[in-house]
Amino acid sequence: MVGGMSAHNLKTKLAHPKAPREHFLVAHVTFELSRKAGTFALVVGLPEGAARRGPLFTGFVEEGMGTQLRRLAHVIDEIEAEQKKVRK
Repeated sequence: MVGGMSAHNLKTKLAHPKAPREHFLVAHVTFELSRKAGTFALVVGLPEGAARRGPLFTGFVEEGMGTQLRRLAHVIDEIEAEQKKVRK
């Protein structure tokens, strides 16, 4: 594992703005991923400004996280469907 969670700290992001980081917006939180370091960070706001903000939380990508996130997504899909029924 190269770089660790320092791949997401503000000082590193400002010093290396072109370092490969992937961003995924979920509501008002951006998931920032570093494949090279095998880490993720949660950053408040849109991806466009994520490079100028420090993370709320960082962690290593661990075995089983993909499955856990898919389960979460399934529950969110169910809640959205329930909300849609109520609005009709």
